[in-house]
Amino acid sequence: MLEAWMSFGYIVLLAIVVLAYMLWRRGGTILAVASVAVGIPLWFAWEYARPTWTTGVVTGTEVRRSDPDVRGNTSDIQYIYMRNRSDRGLELINEDSWWWLKRNSDRIFNDAKTAEARKTEVTLLWNRWRSTLLSFYPNVIAIGPAGSWPLWSLRTIMFYALSVLLWVGYFYGFIRLRRWSAPADVPNPE
Repeated sequence: MLEAWMSFGYIVLLAIVVLAYMLWRRGGTILAVASVAVGIPLWFAWEYARPTWTTGVVTGTEVRRSDPDVRGNTSDIQYIYMRNRSDRGLELINEDSWWWLKRNSDRIFNDAKTAEARKTEVTLLWNRWRSTLLSFYPNVIAIGPAGSWPLWSLRTIMFYALSVLLWVGYFYGFIRLRRWSAPADVPNPE
């Protein structure tokens, strides 16, 4: 349970709140509000795109036809169901993603069906959130044998490298804005 609260996302969110508090305490109320107004939506977008991986057994695969859109077009949606090591169920979709440069969803679905038939343990790399209210499902990015391989995949390394640049730029920018907007300390002539 503790590792869920010590994830990178919550640490970044805590850092955003601490930055806003420091800016507010030093008299930069407008800057503190701006840091929260920019930081929280940026954090939500980053959390939505952030890759996560889990190891478990694929318990099912399914292809469903979507409801027709306004023009009457339908598509097939591939679902992958799995149970992770803590016996928690996950429902994921499998679709191509321009953000992750993923154009191999059919190969991933084939690997998931093979893992289901053989009942072997696999590691899935996925992003996005599950929302039962809005019918959102996480998207599978990659699949492979059980182990720590997703941590070293090129996609994951690039994402976290760009994340470091994003967050360092965010914090550096607001700290520089505070220094720039701070009134100069003028000595008292008396």
